[in-house]
This record gives sequence, structure tokens and C-alpha cells, in this order.
Amino acid sequence: MLCCEERVGLGVVVVLLCLLGGSPAPVSVVLAEEPTVELNSPEVVRQVLEQQLGKRVKIKLLSGQDLDGKVAKIGTQAVVLSELGGMEFFDATLRLDQVAVVVAKARTK
Repeated sequence: MLCCEERVGLGVVVVLLCLLGGSPAPVSVVLAEEPTVELNSPEVVRQVLEQQLGKRVKIKLLSGQDLDGKVAKIGTQAVVLSELGGMEFFDATLRLDQVAVVVAKARTK
């Protein structure tokens, strides 16, 4: 019985501390700084893809072809997309100078 009484006593102490302490201390909200991209840089496409490493993107090539997949690797001249949409067992290596558009999820609701 002594064990149970100690637990109840401790619970009462915790409740009293919460009540006496008032509302919890204000928590400051720190917004994550979005990575910036130098839009005038000749390497802007590579920079954007580096920020999306491990995430799904849709890429439109200069030829007009669309590919979507997960950014697996990024180099100075090419990017590797894995788990291609509709062809999950395939990877694609794309030349960066052939990429016209990179579409990536930027935010959630």
C-alpha cells in the first residue's frame, strides 16, 4: 500500500506544480530558412536538384519529354533519377544541360 500512496502523492505534486506554474513558458517558433538559389548562376538547375536529393521531382527536358522520379545522385554534368514514375525498377541519367524545367514540392498545406 505504501507504494501506491507514494505514486498518488507524486501525482498530486505534479498536478500542483502545473497549476501553480501557470501556463507553460512561451515557445518561440523558429522558421526553417528556405535554401536560396542564385537564379543568375549557370548552375541553377544543379543547385535546385541538389536541394531535392532523395526527393521526388518532375523534370521536363528540352526535347519536351517528361520524367518523374527520385533524385538519387547529382554531379556536375548529369543527374540520376531512380524509381521512375511508371517504371519503378528503372533509373535514368539525364544531362543537366538538357533539363528545361524542374518541378518539386515546395510546401504542404
